[in-house]
Amino acid sequence: MMLKVNKKKLKAYGDRLDDGVVQLSFTLPISASPEAKEAAKRYVERLGLEKVSVATMESMGEGFSYFVIYGNARHTIDFTKIRVPKVEHEFMEYGEIEEYMKSHLEKPIVVIGATIGADAHTVGIDAIMNMKGFAGDYGLERYHLFNAINLRSQITQEQLIERAVELKADVILISQVVTQRDAHVKNLKAFKKLIKDEKRLPKNIILIIGGPRIDHRLALKLGFDAGFGTGTKPSHVASFIVREYMKRYGIKEKAQAKVEDKAKAEGEKKQEGAKKRGLHPEHRRHGKRPRRRGGRGRRRPQGSKKVG
Repeated sequence: MMLKVNKKKLKAYGDRLDDGVVQLSFTLPISASPEAKEAAKRYVERLGLEKVSVATMESMGEGFSYFVIYGNARHTIDFTKIRVPKVEHEFMEYGEIEEYMKSHLEKPIVVIGATIGADAHTVGIDAIMNMKGFAGDYGLERYHLFNAINLRSQITQEQLIERAVELKADVILISQVVTQRDAHVKNLKAFKKLIKDEKRLPKNIILIIGGPRIDHRLALKLGFDAGFGTGTKPSHVASFIVREYMKRYGIKEKAQAKVEDKAKAEGEKKQEGAKKRGLHPEHRRHGKRPRRRGGRGRRRPQGSKKVG
């Protein structure tokens, strides 16, 4: 039997529909004890949960204790009103992208990637850029019409811009894994501020960011073109780059171009036909010939006599 879920009053599902049961885990800076357990229970009650149950309390050394707690939430959420910004481009697989690029592009797209600031983690940028990719999805280096350059980690904002100028980059990928105290946001803001006034890079350059706490909403808020989070595959990024590049440089898909060329040809044919029939532009929509002035067939005023 299908459950009748009310999406306008959505609640957490624990043991049964709409019971509102949620699980919390957190640490308190006090040693494990019966008093610490009671403190954790009361803390969760202050958060608004009811029927609170401490499932486990574990010591994390002197002065710290860890808790897993269950409780019932009263609140609901209207799921029908939620709108989340997402990358809207249609994703393609590796083989499809290769064929698509071969059909529509005349030169390689230059893509550079790096982890900026003090962030030394390359797992994200490597997964997208490196030829082997991950999860069976090839990285950008494997694509024949991507000139993909991985600058790796701990690149300053200034260095990234200089390399982008040097390499004549069409696309810049920035990975941010370290997010403590919003370090990723500070790094990205600093980069955007520098590149905003940079005159040596094309206005059409595509700026993409990614990381465990990155999403498309944050990317747009910070002034970037796209944001990709956890689970993003190289082909997702590749699909976005190709379609966005074509859009910015006015490169039409072949199917679309054929339709537009056909429509243009038909329009020119109609105009040529109208000229041959002697139709003035203002009469074309009515399909009528303009009335002649003088000549054969002109009617004389009533009662007038023919001269000669």
